[in-house]
Amino acid sequence: MSIAENDWRLRGQERYLRGRAWSRRRYTSPRPGWDHDHCAFCWGKLMEVQAADVLDEGYATDDLYYWVCPTCFDDFKAMFAWTLAEDGGRIDPGRMHVD
Repeated sequence: MSIAENDWRLRGQERYLRGRAWSRRRYTSPRPGWDHDHCAFCWGKLMEVQAADVLDEGYATDDLYYWVCPTCFDDFKAMFAWTLAEDGGRIDPGRMHVD
């Protein structure tokens, strides 16, 4: 799938996400009091809980600072020259839960 340069999800992310390595993993809160993150593209919500309109798994940078939902990862991986990290953090794609 080819993504248009004017896709609504593009907001300058190439400055900090181009060429990054990602691991597919279950979302975990980075610290107490922090209960969610958002996809860097579509703003979908990632949380530890399973609920409607919430993802509990996605792709994360090695520092777990940036998260991308599976749909946006597939859409932008070629445009942003992403790779999958070989750190064991990946999960089985069949375990992805979306309500």
